[in-house]
Amino acid sequence: MKNIKVLINEYHYKKASKSLFFLPLGFFAFFYYMVISSKNILYKFGVLKEKKVKPYVICVGNLTTGGVGKTPIVCEIANYIANNLNKKTAIISRGYGAKLNNKNVNVIKDYKKTYFNDGLICGDEALLCAKNTQNCVILTCRDRVKAVNFAQNNYGSEVIVLDDGFSNRKIKKDFSILVVDSKKQFGNGFLLPLGPLREPVNQAKRANYFIVTNKNNAQVQEAVIEITKKIKSDKITVCNFVEDCFYNIKNSLQIIPSNQKAAAFCAIGQPEQFYEYLKNHFDIVYKKTFKDHHAYSQDDINNLIEKAKENGTNTIITTQKDEVKILPFIKDINFVSLKLKANFNDMGLFWAIEKGINNEIE
Repeated sequence: MKNIKVLINEYHYKKASKSLFFLPLGFFAFFYYMVISSKNILYKFGVLKEKKVKPYVICVGNLTTGGVGKTPIVCEIANYIANNLNKKTAIISRGYGAKLNNKNVNVIKDYKKTYFNDGLICGDEALLCAKNTQNCVILTCRDRVKAVNFAQNNYGSEVIVLDDGFSNRKIKKDFSILVVDSKKQFGNGFLLPLGPLREPVNQAKRANYFIVTNKNNAQVQEAVIEITKKIKSDKITVCNFVEDCFYNIKNSLQIIPSNQKAAAFCAIGQPEQFYEYLKNHFDIVYKKTFKDHHAYSQDDINNLIEKAKENGTNTIITTQKDEVKILPFIKDINFVSLKLKANFNDMGLFWAIEKGINNEIE
């Protein structure tokens, strides 16, 4: 039986008008629209003001709920700024679902050391950033202004990359990037809870650049044309997510898949895309989808191991985002992680970022 997360995801990415839930959900979506629109109008006319901070702030966000591949893109951008432009760089995440109190600024990683190895404690996205960046500071806090000032005062950060936060108008962004999934796009076009949109599509005009993420979509160019018409911008690039490698979580050794039997599980925004990657490499005999940001327990892992063995395999595959939350629980079984690599079609985005930073800082 499908869990509620999967059912909601399917509902948001089809024509909601055909559903019996259209009217009741539409009622709440209307009030959500009024709240969001009122807030944006107040910011537009200066009644509410965005807080300008000293570091150059780059925001990587999306208009829809669910995963579109933001965090790997955040890592690519932060690595480019820190290691190619040689700017002191910090990534700030909200720390959603973490045990750490995100009212405070939490240091997940500084230039020398990563302080956590359990995503359940510090947040899966923050720890994923820590594992996949070099020479970057990683912080979590729901108050972005507070976190930015902390990064500047304690680490001399010149550039801040916000992992999510496009709808957070309290902090002024110098460069905003919106990420759009090439298949899911803007779903059924409705606001929450009727659809997946956090804000109306016309608010995309606040972004400086757009990234279309491609995960096994052969019609990506057609999708780009369609998305370009909706957002009315030509500042757009494609990021292709391709398999980098599969590796054993316990010892980090790479494995070569040969269509062997395997079980798979994940707790991400778009789980079906993860399973699509596995089809060309493994015979998936069992899969389990948890809700996004699920906090794993030992019972969860024990049940997965039992199901895998019942289906004739000792290999269990998951994502890097899930990997960082299961380390305390895995035993002597072959737990494997899929690492994806973000390949950009062109360097236009990075040149635009570099130009903005140089104009602001130098």
